[in-house]
Amino acid sequence: MTTSAPPTRRPSVGTVLAVALLALAVAGAAWVAWEVTASGRAPRAFTERVPYPTCPPVEVPLGGASLPPVLQCLTAPGAGREGAEVRVTTLTEEGDPIRTSYRLLPAGAGVDVFTDATDDSYGSGGWEHVRCPDVAALRTGEGCGPA
Repeated sequence: MTTSAPPTRRPSVGTVLAVALLALAVAGAAWVAWEVTASGRAPRAFTERVPYPTCPPVEVPLGGASLPPVLQCLTAPGAGREGAEVRVTTLTEEGDPIRTSYRLLPAGAGVDVFTDATDDSYGSGGWEHVRCPDVAALRTGEGCGPA
């Protein structure tokens, strides 16, 4: 007597959609978890900052340049008057994310740069807060220093 394998069933559209929604929920939960845990280690100047208009976040591939989209955000019309913020995520060679938030302060008060390297396995593992005198200083670092 020969036995044959039962016929295989293709997953239903509902099952595929449920799996996709579950994947999105897990990704969203991971983002929220990072926000909560990073905020616990973040400096008060970051966690208690005044909200400014925010540009879309920038993901920079390994070896890519992050400055062009940052400059585009911080030099947009109205940014100098209202302030502006953009978050940039870059990856280390090991694939660890480093998140940097560039904040143009209103009325020419400078640019705050908050760098979160808490997920960098081989780096500082901490936060850094630097203030630059203006957007142009982001290119050269001239006049920038610990805040």
